[in-house]
Amino acid sequence: MMTKDLENKTAIVTAASRGIGLAIAEKLVEQGAIVYLAVRDSEKNRQLTAQLHEQNENFRSVFYDAFDFATYAPMIQEVVQDAGHLDILVNNFGTTDVKKDTTLVDGDSQTFFDIVDKNIASVYYTSKYAVKVMREQESGGNIINISSVAGTTPDISRLAYGVSKAAINSLTKQTAVEYARDKIRANAVLPGFVGTDGALQNMSKSFLDGFLKHVPLNEVVKPVDIANMVAFLASDKARYVTGELITVAGGFGLPTPIYGDAMSGSIKKG
Repeated sequence: MMTKDLENKTAIVTAASRGIGLAIAEKLVEQGAIVYLAVRDSEKNRQLTAQLHEQNENFRSVFYDAFDFATYAPMIQEVVQDAGHLDILVNNFGTTDVKKDTTLVDGDSQTFFDIVDKNIASVYYTSKYAVKVMREQESGGNIINISSVAGTTPDISRLAYGVSKAAINSLTKQTAVEYARDKIRANAVLPGFVGTDGALQNMSKSFLDGFLKHVPLNEVVKPVDIANMVAFLASDKARYVTGELITVAGGFGLPTPIYGDAMSGSIKKG
């Protein structure tokens, strides 16, 4: 039997009950890892964990409330006590408020600081506690932060979200440099527009059509595309990759600004 890339590895994936987080958890288990879905305690999440565990006993859960920083350290401690080690931490949580997180002048100031605080803290604290464990392990560890192209490409809105993701990108690089000699790698995955069910239901066809004119691969990113990149970074195939910001966005942001006009036929190509 062929050995899977993440056999005997233990991973935590935050906010893993749906969308990108769940896709990542499923991919890591597929590759042989024991994965703790870090989620709130709810009937829905208990049922999800039970169903997944019935399919594969490598699916487990641990209590985590992204909005309560006091739950972060106990989450790491519980996993280490249960599994004996922690090899992979995937910081997937992220939040925004599309109604209040708008522009510098028109956006709500308190909302700005709340979003920045929560998004950065969700990576800072979990990474802090995970590194304390990983640096004591002979094998080191691996931290993968789910950031966004919003952290590198300015948008016309969602100021707080973009600023927080830019900070996470910097935190990723800093962590990689500070703990490389402890055999700890840290990288960030930057998705473009991800076609989760929720996202697609809230976007009009005209918006999607207009957006895709600026995406060379001409389709939205699927959660599994993000999961595949995370699985690669978590494996020894990426053993010499650290401190990188890896965009998974179908080429969004690469072409000249008039690319979209050319694709729509507004101007002639060539």
